[in-house]
Amino acid sequence: MPEARIELELDEGALDAFVAWPDTPGRKPPILLLSGPPDRDERAESTARRLSAHNYFVLAPDLATLAADDRREAAWACMDYLADERRVDDSRVGVLGFGGGGDMALHLAADRAERIAAAAAYGARGFGARTALEISQRINGVVRIGYQVGAVQRRAGILEAALSLSGVLFDTEVYETEPRWPDLLDFFSRALVVPAPAPVLGTNPAHRALNP
Repeated sequence: MPEARIELELDEGALDAFVAWPDTPGRKPPILLLSGPPDRDERAESTARRLSAHNYFVLAPDLATLAADDRREAAWACMDYLADERRVDDSRVGVLGFGGGGDMALHLAADRAERIAAAAAYGARGFGARTALEISQRINGVVRIGYQVGAVQRRAGILEAALSLSGVLFDTEVYETEPRWPDLLDFFSRALVVPAPAPVLGTNPAHRALNP
């Protein structure tokens, strides 16, 4: 799979990022991969490659050196990059976050609800009840929330209650060391991959042969 390290321009300075995409024709659905404490960016490249093998264009910014206040600007810069990237169909964007990146993924799904169709957050710190409800009321896509076995989730259930109250479709997963990949891939596929239109009877040569 092709891959590259790129640099995105910020208001002050630049943002390093890693991109991976499938070597097949056509514009691909994008996934923005966000990682943060306790899941630093060491796993980001391998995760990006793994997702790109399933026909996604994956952008993984290096957020480890950014202050918390700068990460929101970085996430918005990534969305702008995907909008301009010719290999991307950005009408439906997915975002996948680990650790602190999970909270960012949910914030971004609310901030850019017109484009983000699916947000998955694993090991996020969570939100208080008021913030969770405010975010949930602005999300326009589907959500997947992952909790690691044995991890203390002080705010577990708060976001789920807010999502339910706001009518957001979501599911949850309890995982050991990493997400259940078949389920995660199915989650993104259902939200991001536009089904091919069914052939109209009579326009397919095979149909004409059967219906002279």
